[in-house]
Amino acid sequence: MRLHPCLYLLLLTAGFCSPGAAAERVYDFRVVIDVSGSMKQTDPDNLRVPALKLVNGLIPTGSRAGVWTFGRYVDMSVKWGRVDDDWRKRADLGADRIHSNASFTNIESALARAAVGWDRPDPETKRVLLLLTDGKVDISRDPEKNRQSRDKIFGSSLAALKKAGAEVHAIALSQRSDEVLLKHLALETNGSFALARTAAELQKVFFRMFERAARPDTVAFDGREFPIDASIREMTLLVFRLPGSAPTRLIPPDGPAISAQNPRGSSWRGDPGYDLITVKNPQAGNWRIDAELDPDNRLMVVTDLKLRASGIPAYSTPVDPLQIFAELFNRDEKIRKSSFLRFVDFSLTHVDNQGREKTFPLTHASEREHKGRYAYPYTQRLAEGTHQFVVTADSASFNRSKRFDLEVQWPAEVVIEPADAAGVYDFRLRAREEYLKPDGFVAEVEIEAPDGTREPLPLESIGGWLRARVETNQDGLYQARVRVSGLNHAAEIIDLNLGVFPMLGAYREPPVSVIPPIDEAAAQVEQSEIAGADGDSVDWRLAGIVIVIVNLLLLMLLATGWLVIRSQKTPAELILDDEEISA
Repeated sequence: MRLHPCLYLLLLTAGFCSPGAAAERVYDFRVVIDVSGSMKQTDPDNLRVPALKLVNGLIPTGSRAGVWTFGRYVDMSVKWGRVDDDWRKRADLGADRIHSNASFTNIESALARAAVGWDRPDPETKRVLLLLTDGKVDISRDPEKNRQSRDKIFGSSLAALKKAGAEVHAIALSQRSDEVLLKHLALETNGSFALARTAAELQKVFFRMFERAARPDTVAFDGREFPIDASIREMTLLVFRLPGSAPTRLIPPDGPAISAQNPRGSSWRGDPGYDLITVKNPQAGNWRIDAELDPDNRLMVVTDLKLRASGIPAYSTPVDPLQIFAELFNRDEKIRKSSFLRFVDFSLTHVDNQGREKTFPLTHASEREHKGRYAYPYTQRLAEGTHQFVVTADSASFNRSKRFDLEVQWPAEVVIEPADAAGVYDFRLRAREEYLKPDGFVAEVEIEAPDGTREPLPLESIGGWLRARVETNQDGLYQARVRVSGLNHAAEIIDLNLGVFPMLGAYREPPVSVIPPIDEAAAQVEQSEIAGADGDSVDWRLAGIVIVIVNLLLLMLLATGWLVIRSQKTPAELILDDEEISA
C-alpha cells in the first residue's frame, strides 16, 4: 500500500513547521570477545563466528566500530574505523580468526584496551561496549592477584567507563561466569546483561544486546506481511532459521520474489541460523515474507520517519513505576502537527513474564510545550522476571515500533521451597551482590497466618543465605512479609519493602499430652521403692504407736527422777520449808 499523497505531503512538512531539532548521535561500537581455552567446552562449534558476523552486518553504516579478542593478552582483531562495506569485509575475516586457544581471562585489560580514546564524554557519540565471556577474572594462578584485578574492574575500570558515558552490554556464555561482575558493569552504565545458556542461543542474545544498544527503527509484522512507506530509504530483514528449514524468500508488492539465488539488487548475509537481507530504496506497499516465523525476526529500517521511545530501563524493581513516552520525528525534527498526528495511533504492548499480552493506548500530552509527545504511566506492580514492551506508532499507511526487554527483580533474592512435609517450607534470603554488598545486609521477616495472626521469623546465617524453617498449622494462604536493608556499591543505605511472598498452609492437630493407663505391677514396684534402706516397707501406724510409748516412758523417767531428788533433801531444809508454809 502506497502512502496517501496528502499524508505524504504532511509527512514532508510536519517537522519543518515547528522548532526543536534532535539530531541522531553517531554510534561507536567496541566488541570484545573471549578466546580463552574454556571456550572449547562452552562454545565447541565456535558459534561466536556467525554471531559476530551478524553484529557486523547490523551495525549502522557510518558508525565507528572495532573488535578485540582477549585471553591473557588483548588483540585488536578488527581495526577500529568507519563502518562501510570494506569494514564489514574485514570484520568478517576477523570473525573467522576467532579461536579458543588463549590461556587466562584478562577482563580488566580487555576493557582498558577496548576503551582507548574514550578519555572524556562526547555528547555527539553514543558509546557501546559489547562484551562476551564465559568465565571469571583469571590473570594468574595466584588467587590474590585475581581478586585484586576484579576489585580494579569494580573500581577504576568502571569509573572510567562511566566518565566516558559508555554503555556496557555483557553476555555470559556459561553459568560459571562472574555474573555479579558482568551484571554490575551493565547496571552502573545503563547497559544490559544476558546469560546465553548454550552456544546455540548466542546469535539471538547478541542481537537483543544490539537492539537494546542501538534502538533501530522497526516495522511490525502482521503475520507474514508488513507495510513499507515512501519515507523508508533502506530495510534490513533479520530472519532466524532452524536447521533444514526452507530458504527465505521476500515478495515485493508487484514483482517477482527476491531470494539468495535471485537477489535482484538486494544483499544477503547468510550463516547457520539466520538470514540478513538488506534492500535499498524498497518499493512502497505491502511486502510479504516466505520464511520460518520466529518472535525474534525483525524488520529494521533506515527512514526519515523515526519513532523515539523512552522510559523503559533494562532493570527495575517490581514497584518502580514506568513513565513511557513516544514521539515521531521526521528528518530529526519532532512532528507536532495535529493534522498529521490525528492519523496515527500510539500504543504500548506488554508481554509479562508468563507470556500474557496486553495492549494500552498512549495519550497525547496536554502541555503545549510537550505537543507531539504521547505517554502511558505504567504503575502496575510487575512480577519478578523478564518482561517485554513494544511501543508502536501505526497509521493506515505506515507503522514504526520499538522493542524493549525489562528484567524485573529485587536487589535481594527470596527463595521459598517446600521441605519434607506438607505446609513446611525452607525460607532463604540473600543480597544480590550486583546491587548490594553482602556485609551489613539485614532482613526482617514476619509470617502472617490465614487467621491474621503474625509472628516474626528468626533467621540464621548459613552459607551466604539468611535461612529459616517455616512450619504452618492452618489450611489456607500464609504470607511472608519481607523488609531488607543494606549498602549499595556507592555506600548508600538502601531500605526496601519486598512485599509479601505466599505459601500454602496445611492444618496440623496440636500436640496432646497423653496420660498412660495405671499399671498395677508398676505401682507395686513404685511402693517397694519407698522402702527403707534395709528393703522393708514402712508401717506408719506402728511407727505412731511406738512414738507415743516412747514419749510416755520419757515422762515417767522425768517424774521418777524428781522424786529421787526430793527424797535426798536435809532436815534443815525440810524445817525451812515447813516454816515458809506456815508463814
